[in-house]
Amino acid sequence: MEYSTALALTDIAIIYAIVIVVSLLIAVVIKVIVTTLSRRADNAAATAAKLAPVAVTPVPVSGIPPDHLVAIAAAVMAMSGAHRIVRIQSSGQSYAWTATGRTQHHGSHRPRRP
Repeated sequence: MEYSTALALTDIAIIYAIVIVVSLLIAVVIKVIVTTLSRRADNAAATAAKLAPVAVTPVPVSGIPPDHLVAIAAAVMAMSGAHRIVRIQSSGQSYAWTATGRTQHHGSHRPRRP
């Protein structure tokens, strides 16, 4: 039996049909996964909203402006979810951050000795 152009085109059509079917199946699986995960996220958000306590107005501490307290509370909410801030206080004067930065900076480039 001789392999003709018609047989080659038939083989190519079969291969393309298989690729199309597999691609559609993968697309359906991805759609199901995305739908399932979005429903879970919506349910988790609804549950968290139901369980979240009512926000209590923070009592301003002397020396810390109220807008700073609001910014701190918003940052905590964005990073950790619903939490209750019990105390905000000044950490005092510390040079730990600057000392660490200097140490890392000086350690990043060591001069060559002759």
